[in-house]
Amino acid sequence: MKSIKKTTREDGEETRMRLIQCAGRLIADQGYDRTTSKEICRLAGVNLAAVNYHFGSREGLYKAVLDEVYHYVISPKEISDIYHMDAPPREKLMKLLDLYVKEALFSESWQVKVSIRELINPSAVFSKFAENYIGKKLTPVLDMLSAYLGLPAEDPRVSRTFLTALSPFLIFLLSGHRQMGLFMYGLSRRDKEQKMEEADMLKEFVFAGLDRLKEKWEK
Repeated sequence: MKSIKKTTREDGEETRMRLIQCAGRLIADQGYDRTTSKEICRLAGVNLAAVNYHFGSREGLYKAVLDEVYHYVISPKEISDIYHMDAPPREKLMKLLDLYVKEALFSESWQVKVSIRELINPSAVFSKFAENYIGKKLTPVLDMLSAYLGLPAEDPRVSRTFLTALSPFLIFLLSGHRQMGLFMYGLSRRDKEQKMEEADMLKEFVFAGLDRLKEKWEK
């Protein structure tokens, strides 16, 4: 029986994905500006010309990395599935918060670490990327929040409330990622079920704030 060899297209896609993964891991650790194409190719075990061949440039490779981050960290599909649920606004928001809890307290992926770096110090590449992609995620999220608050989605209070509600999660992410969560919630000492009970405290805190604002604006 003849051995089945990979086609050139399969080899090319494998190399492309390996470059994205290796670039992501390096950028997560040391940042985009400090990561060179030479380092990426060395880690990926490919020729230096591979970056330009597959992505056109180092910036093109980073755009592909950010696209991976976009689809991995609270993916558009996860948001869409919640958005189209036949459920009241509070239940939808609770499920959405579950996604933020997962990323803020439990994820150790390079994709999350890259997103943290961009939150702290956005790169020029990310700024261009965000204009085209982030809004696609935010629109359904703001719609769900506006339905819960009883405000039009275009009301500026909705976007401000969204940022306020996210602030506890951002604190966990920006303070050395899980370290604060491990210290404050004792996540390292408990099993998964107990960890989620602790995470529920964080969600209750967020809803307490949302409910207080909702009451205020209903008067």
